[in-house]
Amino acid sequence: MLSVLNSCFTENAGVINVVSVEEADALMELNNVKVIDVRSELQYSDKHINKAINIEVENDDLNTVLDVMDKNEPLLVYCNKGGQSERCAKVLQEKGFKLIYNLDGGIAKWEESGREVIVKN
Repeated sequence: MLSVLNSCFTENAGVINVVSVEEADALMELNNVKVIDVRSELQYSDKHINKAINIEVENDDLNTVLDVMDKNEPLLVYCNKGGQSERCAKVLQEKGFKLIYNLDGGIAKWEESGREVIVKN
């Protein structure tokens, strides 16, 4: 487990690191990342990963939101299966964010692994 975490934290700044569900879970357990759900507000409200905040990649205000965020804070982005979060990770990279993690397979893989999601009642 430590080697997995060490590999996550020794990546080059500004590089998009694609991480497995297990690596993402480890990063979250250590509270070392801000978790961002890049899907629509409706999809987020239906279900999301615990402690994730919703910042829609398709939102016209995306640049405004990103401009006020700390570019040194590690970010873990995810969507349904990986396409939207990959686009968002590239935007983050262009904006100068230093540590970007993209959850491989998105919330679908997260759920498939048996990990918890917050579901609207």
